[in-house]
Amino acid sequence: MAGTGGSSASGGSTGASGSIGTGGSSGAGGVNIGTGGSSSGGAGQGSGGSSVRDAGVAGAGGTAAGAGGSGSPPSDAAVVGPNPCIEAGNCALGTWTEVTPTGVDLTNALDCSNFGTQSMQVDPVHPSDFYTLFMCQGIWKSTDYGQTWKGPINTGTQGAAVGDCAGGISMPPKSTATNTTVYEACIRGNGLGFWRSTNGGVDWTKYNVAPGGQRQDFYPPVVDPYDINHLLMAGHEMNVLVESADGGQSWTNVTTDPGMAENGGTAGIFFIDTGSAATTKKTFLWLAQQSDVFGTWRTTNDGATWIRVDKNEHLHGNSQIFQPDTSGVVFMAGVYSTLGWGALRSTDYGATWTHEGKTGSENVAFGTNKFVYVMSSGAAGLSATADPSFQAAPLPGTGTWVSPGTPAAMKQGAAQAAISNDGTHNVIVTANWGAGLWRYVEP
Repeated sequence: MAGTGGSSASGGSTGASGSIGTGGSSGAGGVNIGTGGSSSGGAGQGSGGSSVRDAGVAGAGGTAAGAGGSGSPPSDAAVVGPNPCIEAGNCALGTWTEVTPTGVDLTNALDCSNFGTQSMQVDPVHPSDFYTLFMCQGIWKSTDYGQTWKGPINTGTQGAAVGDCAGGISMPPKSTATNTTVYEACIRGNGLGFWRSTNGGVDWTKYNVAPGGQRQDFYPPVVDPYDINHLLMAGHEMNVLVESADGGQSWTNVTTDPGMAENGGTAGIFFIDTGSAATTKKTFLWLAQQSDVFGTWRTTNDGATWIRVDKNEHLHGNSQIFQPDTSGVVFMAGVYSTLGWGALRSTDYGATWTHEGKTGSENVAFGTNKFVYVMSSGAAGLSATADPSFQAAPLPGTGTWVSPGTPAAMKQGAAQAAISNDGTHNVIVTANWGAGLWRYVEP
């Protein structure tokens, strides 16, 4: 994940920004983010969409997701295949389209307490390939940039146990390996614990997380962008943060500050990509689950010491950060910051922060080389309805933010977003808890 947050119910450089309006026109080289637009049905139900229109920012470089998270741009070894809807000329650019596969149960609790889907990942070597876990049902895969899905794909060794999972999955964000590694962590179900697949989610091996003792309920790991075997993972509602140097085969404790002892919440943990493998491996950002007590903490020495850098916390459920590049800019979202609820931006790798955009409850930050986005979401149950509070701004994210709106069928915001590029357009696919899967192709 672009880092993974927790819940007790798991259920280079940018182009010039210019002005932003709602339904208005933009200046030369500017961006217009408008509302409205329509979406067509994907593999699931289509619904009226929200539109984010670009009037010509080229945006260069950049990474598409926070370090250790889902949705990095294609790696140097990437095999970029065609985007079928672009080839067919029927892509709904700039609108959110629901792409939940038919047959997935987003109504019943099933046998592991189903909260829908909270994780979305993309294969950096095959940018057309997206992966998600539907709780208590298994792992689904798309090979056409999230337009259609097949699953469950966990059909090999230990596949049945892996499918009976309340939890999520993660993948190395910048891997160049031809064998696709997928990690899974489950807090409930027969799949309780940590799992690894090295063949794209077909066969699975379970590994014990020794620091957890009898508690093997963890959230999916985040992966070091420079080392696919270096993982961090937060315990579910326990004061345990663990680290692996061998792809999850063995684990050790990461020391935390006494001020981080939530005693019931689940932290969000992220690598901060400094542009250097040597320092990234030791630089982490930690967000408490909503409490208005613990806040956001940062270490630059692998947990030997921590500094509280803000009061921001994530909502009950996943969290996600976004780094557009390795220059020091980091976006996070949340609640309780004294700077204001919503989107926060750092220019020094998370050491200090400023508030950007509108004030209100937000939870995940994601983006492309053109835009930064935030949404509100939480593990509220399959039938819950909550405003996604979608906001967007052109990079660098210091100008005007707008709220383009989302389709009525998007009754819950994104728990996690994964970003890819089909050679022409940035493609965003989100996992929205009980609201299923959604897809957005940037104009």
